Amino acid sequence: MKKVNSYYFSVEGENEKWYFEHLQNLINNSKEAIFNVQFIIKIDKSPLSRIKAINVPVYSSQKLPVFHVVDYESSLTEHTEQFKEMLDELKYIKTKRTAYNYKLGYSNFAFELWLILHKRAGDFSVTDRSKYVEQINSLYGTSFAKLKDNKNKDTFDKLLKQISLEDVKRAICNSQKIRPYQEDIGNHMVEYKGFKYYRENPDLTVNECVEIILKECGIVK
Repeated sequence: MKKVNSYYFSVEGENEKWYFEHLQNLINNSKEAIFNVQFIIKIDKSPLSRIKAINVPVYSSQKLPVFHVVDYESSLTEHTEQFKEMLDELKYIKTKRTAYNYKLGYSNFAFELWLILHKRAGDFSVTDRSKYVEQINSLYGTSFAKLKDNKNKDTFDKLLKQISLEDVKRAICNSQKIRPYQEDIGNHMVEYKGFKYYRENPDLTVNECVEIILKECGIVK
């Protein structure tokens, strides 16, 4: 019987929760994985709130892996301030709650960017998150009129069934090309509280969270 490694998540919404539950099943059904995984997922936009809900003992000799999956929704002041407030919390955790290894997995502008990268490269940008619906429909054969149309579980499950472990590996590779693309077109990263990101679309670090897990599982090198 394979050993089971646990990972904790705080995610912004149900789509992210459903995606990582699907990823958990892909890993646990894979012959490549050297151990199984258990994802403990809570919908919570606050990293600090998520930590308070973790009811397991944490000792200084171990760092509990926790991933925070969230969107950088737009460059509007309201959204940029919300994003910075979240980074403030992560900075506090990094300096004051050192027993937790909290990793940021963000998407600019929406988690749908990560879904798109399972099927194509990210060498394109959109003006706002609503524009992702055209790519989702084209790549997954859906017929969403608006992005929020994919918030239904039965509908989203049909999309998830089209994502294999090979697709996840492809998404990681496609994601790794985005920041060199941003640099090539002349955009510059910003840094806040030790976290670096692009204000301009596209950008993400969800791929880094998934890659950490797949490497530990022995699925990617």
